[in-house]
Amino acid sequence: MARTPDRALLSRLVDAYDRIAEESLGMGDPEFHEIEDQLFDAIVESPYRAVIKNGNIYIPDPNGSPGEIIVVDPAESEDVDDPRVLDLDED
Repeated sequence: MARTPDRALLSRLVDAYDRIAEESLGMGDPEFHEIEDQLFDAIVESPYRAVIKNGNIYIPDPNGSPGEIIVVDPAESEDVDDPRVLDLDED
């Protein structure tokens, strides 16, 4: 049985994703693609459909193009209330 990604791993990946997205060329940066792929896999392998951190929701999109396989949007109240969404902003 595959090991389910934990909160700490998902939190670190979201932080790395945000840092690289802000500092890099995004789609043209191999490090961005590596972190994006890791975050995508970690969410898909978890029991959650998405992750919330810093008020944003990170949703894997299996139909997205490279550089667009994670959709990032402001989290809505229904996202926060959804038990299938891991809210990393909660203590």
